[in-house]
Amino acid sequence: MGTPQLKILVVDDEADARIGLSRMLRAKGYEVIELSRGGEVLQKAKSEWPALIILDIVLPDIPGTQVFKTLRDDPITKMIPVMLLTAKPDIVGEIPTFEQKSDRYFEKPGRMDELLDTVHQMLTGKK
Repeated sequence: MGTPQLKILVVDDEADARIGLSRMLRAKGYEVIELSRGGEVLQKAKSEWPALIILDIVLPDIPGTQVFKTLRDDPITKMIPVMLLTAKPDIVGEIPTFEQKSDRYFEKPGRMDELLDTVHQMLTGKK
C-alpha cells in the first residue's frame, strides 16, 4: 500500500489560476480539492481535513480575509495552516488572527516554484 497523499484545499475564483496551481500541486504528489467560493471553505475543511488551505483573498461571495477569520474562530479548523494569496500583502497585517508561525501569505503574481517551495515548507517544516 502506498503512502497517503497530503490533501490541499485550493480556493480561487480565477479558474485559470486555480486549475494551473492545482495541476502543479498534483504533479508534486498532493491530492487537491478545488473551490471557487469562500462560502464553501469551512464545510469542506471540516469534511475533508486538508493538510493545508491555499486561499485567495479576493473571492466573489465572501472576502478571503473573512474566510480566514472564520477558519481561525472554529475549534475544528483553527489548526489547519493557511496560505493567503494576495496582490496586496499589506492587507495581511490587518488580519488580527494571522500568525506567521503556521500561516503564510504569497504575493500574486509570483513564481510557481517559490509557491511550491512555501507549500513544502508549510507541510514539512523543512526548507
